[in-house]
Amino acid sequence: MTLFFTGKLGLSKIGVSSLHWRQIKLGLFLGLLPITCVVFLDAIIIKMGMHDNNLFFGAELRKLEDFSNIDLLLGGFLSPIISQLFITGYVLNGLVKNNAVAIPGNGILYSTINLDFGIGFLALGMISASLVRFTGSLIPAILFSLGCAFAKILILTNYPRLTTILVFLN
Repeated sequence: MTLFFTGKLGLSKIGVSSLHWRQIKLGLFLGLLPITCVVFLDAIIIKMGMHDNNLFFGAELRKLEDFSNIDLLLGGFLSPIISQLFITGYVLNGLVKNNAVAIPGNGILYSTINLDFGIGFLALGMISASLVRFTGSLIPAILFSLGCAFAKILILTNYPRLTTILVFLN
């Protein structure tokens, strides 16, 4: 924030200066993809009868998380946006110019800064870097990150069976 206010960092440096409808459509599609995958994956588990399997035994008994409005605002909206602006926007665009290093490097940096070394954060960082490099804008990466954050909230609040399958991502 200080860099923005002092004028040493502009929106064009982090990839937000130009907005095109194509980038917004791509970002909305990619943002809705994790949310719809959560719903469809749970429906597939139920439809195939896998929910009666020993693997999912007791999934309905798990205590579902209760999120307050502040938790939803911080964890589902502000945190993904700020992470993408700082890590992918500032660090990736400002420091690394080589695509061969930028994409895996951003994944490692993203999981390191979030202090979560699971596959999920590594993949989110790499996908975000790829989106920024290939679209030239940070907007698709931000919208994809928002979709992943809302999918996480959906899993923790409404779809406890999916935690059994997706536990390896943490």
